[in-house]
Amino acid sequence: MTYEYKWYIIRANYSCEHDIRALVNCEYFKEIFVPYKTVRSGVCEIYAYMYLCDASKSILSKIHGLCDDGFEIIPDDEVDAKRKEFAKYEWYLLRVASNYEEKVRQYMLENSARLGISDYFKEIYIPYEEPGEMELRSKKTAIRKKHCPGYVFLYVNLCDAVLNFINNIPKSLKVYGFLKDGNMLKAISNDDINAMCSRIYTEQETKNLSYGFERGEKVKITEGTFQNFTGIVDAIDEVNDEKSNERKEIVSVKISIFGKPTVLKFNLAQIEKVEE
Repeated sequence: MTYEYKWYIIRANYSCEHDIRALVNCEYFKEIFVPYKTVRSGVCEIYAYMYLCDASKSILSKIHGLCDDGFEIIPDDEVDAKRKEFAKYEWYLLRVASNYEEKVRQYMLENSARLGISDYFKEIYIPYEEPGEMELRSKKTAIRKKHCPGYVFLYVNLCDAVLNFINNIPKSLKVYGFLKDGNMLKAISNDDINAMCSRIYTEQETKNLSYGFERGEKVKITEGTFQNFTGIVDAIDEVNDEKSNERKEIVSVKISIFGKPTVLKFNLAQIEKVEE
């Protein structure tokens, strides 16, 4: 059977991007192209050269994290132009003093625009680990943690104008130069950046789903047959509730019953942390 393949945009969460990339092994999907991405919005645009039919829609619908099923057709020449545009750009790591990352980023954003070279910078990115819901609700001050302190990620067309601009950043901002491999600037592959962003997003989602509970943490059962028992978190899983057809979180807790370790499952509302 001959399929009529066309380019479409698929919008999806970063955590499922690698699942969509894997679809090239399926007969309905010919090619997957992702220009670049970060985790700022939580959603990425994926270009898929595919045959859109009920079967391919069904395959995509099973991927958890797909944002919508309204696939936008993209002309071939627009995809070709996008490829050529992004072929000029690569990821580099700029080394800076710890706690100066945001100052450097802000300086580069403002002054590259002032000098008319901002088009050479597709992304000036600092990966953060956002506080989870439990941290936000606690009395302690919730802060964002840098995933790679001491580095600013640049997705840039590294021409002479950009090199001169970076070499002339004021010394007070404590920029130490690009990460190098010997005497050569070290470009970071898109796959490595994609893997890092996906990992950060997945960890963030796991933290939010778990409401701050972690494996090995001591908790107390607050209701039910085993109320007031204490135990250790063994696992945190997201399952589908057949009655409501909604996703919910289940925590497996290892408790001692008559001296024998036993793992039981509880809803998040049935347990609380034990402050040491």
